Amino acid sequence: MNFLSVIFPSRKLLFWVGFFVLGMLFFSLYRALFLLTYLSETDGASLLTIAQAFLIGLRFDSCIISFTIIPFFLLLLIPFVRLENKAVRSILLFLFTIIYAAFFLFLVTDLRYFAVFGSRLNYFAVDYFDYPGEFFYSAITDIAFWKLTGLWLLTVVMYYLGLKKWLSLSLRFEPSPLLLPRLFGNLIVAALLALGARGSLGIKPLDWGAALFSENHTINQMALNSPYTLAHSLYEESQEGRKLFGAKVDRFSYYNFDTAYQTVAAMLGLEGNAPDTALSLRRKLNRYESRDFKPNLIVVIMESWSADKVGALGAQWKVTPRFDSLAQQGILFSRFYANGIRTNRGVPAILCSFPSLSGRSIMKRYAADYPFTSLAELLKPLGYSSIFAYGGDVEFDNMEGFLRTAGYDRFYREDDFDVSKKLGKWGIPDHVIFEKLAEEIKKFPRPFHLAVLTLSNHDPHLVPDDRFKLYGDTLPLARVLNTFYYSDWAIGHLVELIKAQPVFDSTIFVFTSDHCAYQSGKHPLAPSNFHIPLLIYAPALIDSGGITITRVGSQVDIVPTVAALVPANIPFISWGRDLLHGATDDSGFAVIVSEEKLGLIEGSKFYFAYADNPHRFLYDLNDPLYYQRNIQDSLPDLTLAMERRLKSYIQLASYLARGGTRKRHSAADSIMSHADSPGK
Repeated sequence: MNFLSVIFPSRKLLFWVGFFVLGMLFFSLYRALFLLTYLSETDGASLLTIAQAFLIGLRFDSCIISFTIIPFFLLLLIPFVRLENKAVRSILLFLFTIIYAAFFLFLVTDLRYFAVFGSRLNYFAVDYFDYPGEFFYSAITDIAFWKLTGLWLLTVVMYYLGLKKWLSLSLRFEPSPLLLPRLFGNLIVAALLALGARGSLGIKPLDWGAALFSENHTINQMALNSPYTLAHSLYEESQEGRKLFGAKVDRFSYYNFDTAYQTVAAMLGLEGNAPDTALSLRRKLNRYESRDFKPNLIVVIMESWSADKVGALGAQWKVTPRFDSLAQQGILFSRFYANGIRTNRGVPAILCSFPSLSGRSIMKRYAADYPFTSLAELLKPLGYSSIFAYGGDVEFDNMEGFLRTAGYDRFYREDDFDVSKKLGKWGIPDHVIFEKLAEEIKKFPRPFHLAVLTLSNHDPHLVPDDRFKLYGDTLPLARVLNTFYYSDWAIGHLVELIKAQPVFDSTIFVFTSDHCAYQSGKHPLAPSNFHIPLLIYAPALIDSGGITITRVGSQVDIVPTVAALVPANIPFISWGRDLLHGATDDSGFAVIVSEEKLGLIEGSKFYFAYADNPHRFLYDLNDPLYYQRNIQDSLPDLTLAMERRLKSYIQLASYLARGGTRKRHSAADSIMSHADSPGK
């Protein structure tokens, strides 16, 4: 019996060790590729910091690999299941290749996913799998698709050959003839697998928070691996709302309910509301406008319009001349933010004043309560008809089902437009939609509310013709900028078409965006990646045109702001505030969310935290390098106050959406039941 036979008393144990090492090697290879891909975002991190990220990463890799091994390890303990059996080896080789092909697919996808979402694979990725056609269309039109596919195939083949070779080498090994060493070896491997699956020697198993060891977001993300982050976020979402030991699991339960409610009520300027009812966030705005008619309302939600491309907000690309011109006659909000990072977060925030939350969007939570009053519900008692138009699949992300429940009674979809002009899989170009709607408006009953979601400014960034190719292909951002330029032209085209009609003088236009295009960056939740435009345009109705509002606001503020303009002096539920009529010293606030990352912007201060991790970060946005300077220690009281406001806001929204309300209330119910209650 040789030395190796003492260390590895059976072929099975030797095989598992080699299998584990092979898996760690490939995970580390992808971690190195991630580092090379985003090296420019590491801020010149030291070799020691990078090495520490790799060492932490080995713990996450160990979790995934150990969980992979455990069921097969137990299976191979059965005496007649032997590696010497060719059928057993073939099955193991096939199954492990399939499993690790899936892991490598996650890892290679992650190389692009991080560029768009600024995080490793998580629950957001699963949202796309509900619509495989759109998912694969977006994938294959990505310029890096075939390169990444080639990388994936190469690593799968390399893994297969490596595992096959190791199986062969394991068979050449002479095991110990003694039973006791083999039993003892199995116990040692079982203990190591249990330890590897936990990823920790401590009382608590490894959590993703262990990767938050540096001030650099990219370095921290490099320490993770996507199979782990995806599985972790899926598990958290599956447990949310379930009962455990008689109580519902709520990852956002930070404070007692009364504390959370009172904190949010103060943020929203509410008074005299009881926290035990579904209408706890109900308010009644003061009447600031007085008209003898009800103005029409058109809300245009522009796909992926980021502030960094808008000239009126300081961009230098010159791709928004029409919007910039409209801003000179309207009310522009210069510090306005998206609440989330996807359309299924933007639509509920804009049209229903409901914030973005982690996990499944409220648009897709079929059993969710709706603790809000939508624009359609708010306007219906005033005699408005509400229409929603989208040039693509209006059922995508359960958009139509959600909005029907929220009070929209008429829908325009892809088939209602000229499908011969369809551009790409997403749907009809913006200008075709606007031309059709401009004609349809002539037949709309008055007053009306029309919400339009555009789609042209989306991957793969196609334009109808060469008129809109402002930038040549030599510029890396050419396609993005040209599509932005086209979508801006389409907006101007819509206004010109309606301006030629009598309805123009009695219509309020609201232009905003569903979200920004990308979330990549050195900071895990950079406010600049949520900065979007908001423009209220009605030169015939609003005298104070051509002004800029610098108060901080977000998409949830649109409903109460519009309610004050219509005016809708009736009770309604909202998670925002009227941005036009606040106190002059009110700097405003915006809550921004990207999966487990939560942020609160108040004036020049930005508080950031993870949903279930104790790390706190406070930044001064006036500092160009704010993300490198956490100032929480110098402002401890402000840090704790902003933490309480942010987490109370998220907690209350999650609680009410997941069944904390007694029943669904409409705006009409609110009026009937609470007409005599005091408003602010």
